[in-house]
Amino acid sequence: MKIFHTFILLTTLFFTTSAVAERTFKWIDNEGQVHYGNRVPPEYAKTERKVLNEQGRTVKVYEAAKTPEEKAAAEKAAELVARKKSLDEKQAVHDRSLLATYASEQDMLLARDGKVASVEALLQLTSSRVESMKLRLLELTEEAATYERSGKQLPHTVEAQINNLRTQITRNENFIREKEQELGDINNQFDADISRFIELTAERENTKTSAQRIANLEAAKNNPDIELTRHDRTLLTTYGDEEDLVLAREQKLVSINELIALTSERIESMQTQFAELSDNADEYESRGQKLPEVLLGQMKNVLESIAQSEELLALKKKEKADIEQQYSADIKRYRQLTASN
Repeated sequence: MKIFHTFILLTTLFFTTSAVAERTFKWIDNEGQVHYGNRVPPEYAKTERKVLNEQGRTVKVYEAAKTPEEKAAAEKAAELVARKKSLDEKQAVHDRSLLATYASEQDMLLARDGKVASVEALLQLTSSRVESMKLRLLELTEEAATYERSGKQLPHTVEAQINNLRTQITRNENFIREKEQELGDINNQFDADISRFIELTAERENTKTSAQRIANLEAAKNNPDIELTRHDRTLLTTYGDEEDLVLAREQKLVSINELIALTSERIESMQTQFAELSDNADEYESRGQKLPEVLLGQMKNVLESIAQSEELLALKKKEKADIEQQYSADIKRYRQLTASN
């Protein structure tokens, strides 16, 4: 009798478990008719189907297999979402840099004018150099014509200088066009940045401080070991954290480093030109001829241009050193001011 009851119990458990394990599917056929069953026919295995519980509620949905066109559309949509996310992240970084670097629109205008002035100085210097090289090229061309008319062979040094001058003129004219384009880009970028800055600061308080900056300032004011100076207040109300200071420093150094590199390149180029002019002068002296006034003038102009460029280079190197020193001190002081936080 006991064995019989055990058999009945096991049989009941088996059928109950099987019933629970079975799933009810819901699918729609090609004619739009809704079907229910424990198994989905093979021809509808790739269509959308739903799994229902005992109360008839949907507990899981199997999506229909995508066509190649749908897959391509989904991939394109995912790519657009990823691209937008990347752009949003870059915009967020740029926004932080703007707010960390500039305290007002006036600061942005001053920064723009500084960059424009640097590029315009390079343009003026390069244009002057191009004019000098063109005059020198004209002189050498006339000298070469004199050799041809007299039936003499053109000296190799003169021919080399002519070719080099033509190359240098082309290179510098390309540089001028690039810098003119850069001027337009600078103005366009600052116009966009100023507009963005206005948007970002439109709803800020008149003190131009965020919650974090206010917290930093209040903590420093309440610290008996800190005696706040005007510069300390500027640091705390301008920068939200140390990273903002680093971003501001790097942005200021970018344009200066670029100008230093370009000026150094110009100096090397002009030194090469002066060496070529000196070789030409040596050739005149070796023939016992008097140096042409034009040649002397060209050498003088190049030397003056080199001196001007070296002066500009020294100023920019000093400016870079001052910026690095100032920000190094500011970062150190900022750490002291916010250490209690």
